Amino acid sequence: MAIRWRRYFPVCKGKRADGDRYGKVITKGIDCNGKSGTHCPENVPSPCGAWAIDYREQSGQWVSKVFPGISKTEAKELLEDIKSNIRRGMVGLPQAKKVLTMSEYCEKYLKQVKGTTKENTFLNKERAVLAIKRHLGEYRLDKLTPFLMESFQANRVEKDGVSPATANIDLSALRSILNMAVREGLLNKNPCDGIKGMRVAYKAEKRSLSLEEIHILFNELAGRDRIMCLISLFTGLRLSDVLSLRWEHIDFNNALLTRVIAKTERQEAIPLSDTLLSALREYKATSTGNCLFHEGKITHEIRVRYTGHFKYAFQKLRFKGTSFHTLRHSTATLLDTLGNDLTVTSKILGHSSIHITAGSYIHRDLNSKRDAIGKLERYIMGNKGCMSLPVIYQAI
Repeated sequence: MAIRWRRYFPVCKGKRADGDRYGKVITKGIDCNGKSGTHCPENVPSPCGAWAIDYREQSGQWVSKVFPGISKTEAKELLEDIKSNIRRGMVGLPQAKKVLTMSEYCEKYLKQVKGTTKENTFLNKERAVLAIKRHLGEYRLDKLTPFLMESFQANRVEKDGVSPATANIDLSALRSILNMAVREGLLNKNPCDGIKGMRVAYKAEKRSLSLEEIHILFNELAGRDRIMCLISLFTGLRLSDVLSLRWEHIDFNNALLTRVIAKTERQEAIPLSDTLLSALREYKATSTGNCLFHEGKITHEIRVRYTGHFKYAFQKLRFKGTSFHTLRHSTATLLDTLGNDLTVTSKILGHSSIHITAGSYIHRDLNSKRDAIGKLERYIMGNKGCMSLPVIYQAI
């Protein structure tokens, strides 16, 4: 058994007395071993050979197969596989696997993760894949190098004009894709390993609303917009969780809002202040259906639509640099300012990883939450300028 370099270009193999397709007349075979030289006809690829593997089958017949595109090292590995197969009584030459391009593997990756990731996460991966395919799509997986990974990151900023933060997110997506290739045995090592993210310029933290701005919000907004803002401010819920609220989540008797938070997938119980509870009762009297604000699934498009709506509404109130999510930041800031325990604030916002299981813990945590919500309500509603407007249904 052996490996050898074998020429396989047909023009050079035998005698020809007539003109071939290259316009040359070859009268005898060329002993070139597939190596290029002055004797080569025009347009002959160089080198025009490949590594071949010779082995004898159990019948005694010699077999020689050529594998274009593989290296000498890869040919040796295939030969070792053959020897192992013969020792185990298995005969046959391992077939060289097709190496996928980055573009092909990205499509495979998206199909694999589509059913296991949340919609927003999948959309972010899909966006990153478009950039990856544009810059690296034609490269085979086994040809990817750390240099190409760094070039991809730099090109996202220099050529595509995205921020360093976005380039870092895309590099993270690329690292995840290639990690899957490593797990599948298509790569020995992830070429993204050791590649650091780009330095991101300091960005000011998202601000919270002042007490004066909160009063303006209460006084100027009405209907659906007002009740949605009230819910977020007095519970800390995100926009997606507010939009997906159903009346079954509201316990009027015990003044509780209980639901599974979309981002953490944990059930949270949040006490309702008297102000919010009263507003919800008024709103329920004008509401139809099981959902408070939106019937049907809360998709990415729905979230974008409402985000834009509230951004415009806050601009009309002359609030600078604000969005619906600013209300959640305001809740956290005010709860902390009022001296509440950070653990309680985290539980209200759904940031804690501690699951409430025992009855004694439930009551203790719930009482702490009630106290914190009470402080928040007294601080906001106890200051002048906060009016209570009738809650009228308002279509978005």
